[in-house]
Amino acid sequence: MRGFSLLVVFCLLPCRLIASGEPDAFALTPIGARAGGMGNAFIGLSDEIETIYYNPAGLGNLIQSGVTAMYQAPAISTSREFVAFDKRFATPRISGSLGFGWLRLQSTNIELTSTDEQILGSADLTNDLFIWGAGVHPFEHVSVGATMKYFRFAFDGFSESGFGWDMGIHAQYNPFRFGVALTDVGGTVLKGSSITPGAGDAEDKVPMRLRPGAALSLREPFDWPIHVNFDVDGLFRLQGAQDARLFTGGEVWGFHERFAFRAGLEQGNGPTLGFGGRWGPFQLDYSFLLSQTLQDEHRIGTTFRF
Repeated sequence: MRGFSLLVVFCLLPCRLIASGEPDAFALTPIGARAGGMGNAFIGLSDEIETIYYNPAGLGNLIQSGVTAMYQAPAISTSREFVAFDKRFATPRISGSLGFGWLRLQSTNIELTSTDEQILGSADLTNDLFIWGAGVHPFEHVSVGATMKYFRFAFDGFSESGFGWDMGIHAQYNPFRFGVALTDVGGTVLKGSSITPGAGDAEDKVPMRLRPGAALSLREPFDWPIHVNFDVDGLFRLQGAQDARLFTGGEVWGFHERFAFRAGLEQGNGPTLGFGGRWGPFQLDYSFLLSQTLQDEHRIGTTFRF
């Protein structure tokens, strides 16, 4: 009966979140309103707090401390939020940042039914990803970083959790930028108590993936008063069945880098659009995904730097 209820849950969630069939599927959909407007391409740039999710090496690129938050509008009673902060440090020999992030997907009032379609009640589902990271800038052009993360899934009395870690490297040779992140190194094992009496613990494994990216960042090209960024990223599964995805996008900042327009394309999902504005230490971003398969997405994000 519980297994049938879980099947109902997966049918209710947006398909792009669970189509991969992986236990970390809720975290595969990228985060951030800025990156969302650029087709969720961000590995190559790695220049904002959200880099703790994309490429931990980007924490070594940050020149300010800050906090950021993202909210993704609910779809089928399912919402998605992300918050993160970084604290920059600098010594005579090395500089970098420490960071923390929290991603949550929550579905409320999920109806529970038996195999003969009798209503048993309702329950909430939560998926959480906690991230602790550090990145340093040990060389003129290169940053490196690593994150430890904790997954937790909970629904109707069942829960499953586990720790994993990512590592990354990022290089800047203006106007080019290159980044590579290896996520869930060796595979992240999630365990929970079985819902079947007398059975052993339930176990799932998050596969290791490779996330390379390359970016071009041009300030005042042809003496125009604009700043242009373009990024192309890949996502390759390294364990189990092979899978690959491509993310491309760009942004143009104008008006003394106070306003940005963004566009991109996420393979298998659709085109994206977005815009953002900066006012002193504050930044506000919005993105829209025109889905080719399911419901469109709206994200809004804000960042404060200090």
